[in-house]
Amino acid sequence: MEEGVIVLRRWWSYLLRGIIALIVGVILIAWTGATARVLADIVGIFLLLDGVVNVILAIMRAVNKEKWAWTLVWGLIAILFGGIIISRPAVLYTLIVVLVGLWAIIMGIIMLAGSLDMPPHTGRGWVGLLGILSVILGIVILVYPYGSVYAAAVLIGIYALVVGVFDIVLAFYAMGKKHEIEKAYKEMMD
Repeated sequence: MEEGVIVLRRWWSYLLRGIIALIVGVILIAWTGATARVLADIVGIFLLLDGVVNVILAIMRAVNKEKWAWTLVWGLIAILFGGIIISRPAVLYTLIVVLVGLWAIIMGIIMLAGSLDMPPHTGRGWVGLLGILSVILGIVILVYPYGSVYAAAVLIGIYALVVGVFDIVLAFYAMGKKHEIEKAYKEMMD
């Protein structure tokens, strides 16, 4: 089954991830007195939730004989990074920032690769753009890991807000393009 139809059927997963990302972003930006532990817990929980949503989505796709590999990889990496961040509160703050930077780069590459599998009119431009932004942010985080918890919290909060907005826009875009996506899929199948 084509990626566009998959996006259409699973629009709710993009909406859910977007809402979770927006909540995390607002908390990180609004909570100016965040400590390294609080930041680690918030980021770790976000990564775990994002990972679980993607693993569930991958399983649903596999059961329906749809493309699922990139979604599973995305979910497992997020769970791995989230687990590392939460289980190691004594880890140096710089390591946490580096893990978030690496996660952003890896997720960006996965989003870019996934967007290449999507047919026209399915939101692949949004997914590709988010992938590029994610890679750029990951590089910025790794090059300038910032010495303060506040600066990193704001930077990660901004990233979470951007991801949340893009996921929500993609969910509504897919729903708005339902007829075009179904038509394109039928034409490809004929």
